[in-house]
Amino acid sequence: MNKTLYLIFIFCSLFFPVESKADEFLRETNKRIISLNSLGADIVSRLDNDSLVGIPGSSLLKKDKKFSEKVIVSQGRMPPSLEIILKLKPSLVIGSEGFHDKILAKISDLNIETLKTNTNSISDLEILIKDLALYLNKNPESIQKNIKSCYFNTSKYRGSAVILASTKPLLSPNSNSWAGHLLDRFKFDNISKDLESKTEFRGYVNLSPEIIFKKNPSKIIVISFPGRDQNSLLANPILKKIIASNKNQIVNFNYYGLINPGTLETVNSACKKLSNI
Repeated sequence: MNKTLYLIFIFCSLFFPVESKADEFLRETNKRIISLNSLGADIVSRLDNDSLVGIPGSSLLKKDKKFSEKVIVSQGRMPPSLEIILKLKPSLVIGSEGFHDKILAKISDLNIETLKTNTNSISDLEILIKDLALYLNKNPESIQKNIKSCYFNTSKYRGSAVILASTKPLLSPNSNSWAGHLLDRFKFDNISKDLESKTEFRGYVNLSPEIIFKKNPSKIIVISFPGRDQNSLLANPILKKIIASNKNQIVNFNYYGLINPGTLETVNSACKKLSNI
């Protein structure tokens, strides 16, 4: 190497250093994740909260201080803001299949990685945890302990049951839903498990009062929705007629955990309650 080339090499090494393996690793592991659903946001925050940059405006997340500095990319029933999402320069955007298909397609067209979630069972949840842990180079076992109640006391037969997710219309989950899978997991004989879904809500069937009278489930699980008075639901004429005609055990459950997974905490709470019935 002649003297001139040597001086050029030294100059470039000082002012334009070659990226080391460590620098390359840090660059590759600098993840910026936006989750459009509360479950994805909760899992990512537990694995690596610094990697989570955007979240939905969920009431579940607003109660937790670790989300206080995260950017909210959606509010209520309004679709997520593509402008806000792009400003955050995400490396990955997580959304729910069937709910966020359009926005995820637009994001994918811009060469940003996306992940569609379709969590219909504990097995699906385990896979989601493992996939996100792998993406973040973290140990999935560190957070699976947060749903430990979902693994306890799952062999006891608990009799027949029906979930009333709505009374106008009367909707109940079959086995192709998160709620239906949880009933199966804890050995409830769900009276609507084999009925075909013909509603706009996948995994849910229109259930007539006559079917409930005929099947006479030992447990009627009534869902409490956010912002809705539980007493008003129990006062529904159809439900009152069913309760008056049969000696059923009425059990109240929150929407988050049994119908919508929500977060790992609400999932664990639902599993704990089901295991103790």
